[in-house]
This record gives sequence, structure tokens and C-alpha cells, in this order.
Amino acid sequence: MFATVTTIGCSGVACPEGADEFEPEWLIKNERYEMIHQMMERHEEAHQGNWQEFMRQSAQDWRQYPQLTREELSSITCPALFIAGEHDGFATEEQLLELCSWVQDSCYLIAPGCSHRPHMLREKPILINESILQFLNKHAIR
Repeated sequence: MFATVTTIGCSGVACPEGADEFEPEWLIKNERYEMIHQMMERHEEAHQGNWQEFMRQSAQDWRQYPQLTREELSSITCPALFIAGEHDGFATEEQLLELCSWVQDSCYLIAPGCSHRPHMLREKPILINESILQFLNKHAIR
């Protein structure tokens, strides 16, 4: 049994900058068809053909998530692992280091050469999966 927290690509604070560029209307207006195609392909299971609603909800989540104060983050008492890619513009190493200073018994991993989704097939899923498994095994409740 495990009592841990693991996140990927999250700095611990809401950061709404750039969310408008994920709204379906903005993507279409600005002819970002490659991005639309990528989102349709990568997240088919999540949107079941309704990519516009999926993107709209993703942009909304981006604007609001997470809504935790420093005090709330400091109240997390289980081991936590925060993961980001080396080239992740949404969760930088500096942000993860600050997040770790708020959450006791936490650590972070910066996946070399990766972007915001280091766990995806196009990046380093084996490294991420192995790192998470090692973290879970280290903190297993026995």
C-alpha cells in the first residue's frame, strides 16, 4: 500500500498565462491545425471525438489548477515526487525546488531533454515510470 503524491508538469501554483491559446476558437482562428491534430491524436480517449470541448476544459483547468495556498501545500504530510521535463515551460526546476520547500518529505525529478509531457511515448516514459516505481517502492507502507 502507498500513501504518496506524484505529479508531472505541475509547478504547484495556478499559472493561467497561455491558456487562451488552447481555446478551440483561438486555435482555429490562428490556423493552428497541427496543434489541433496533435491534440485530437494524443487525447482521443479523453475527448471521444469532441476535441473542442476537451481543449476548452483543458484551458479552463490550466487557468485554475491548482488552487492551493502555501499553507495547504505545507500541510501535505505524505511523501511527494514532482516531475517535469528539462524544457517544461510550465513547471521549471526553480518552481519545483520552491514547491519542495513547501511540501515536507518531497523531491523532484527533471527529465533530461524532455518537455511538458516527459511521460509520453515521444519523450521518456521508461525513465518516468521507473522513477515513479522506485519512489513508490521507497515509500511503501509495510
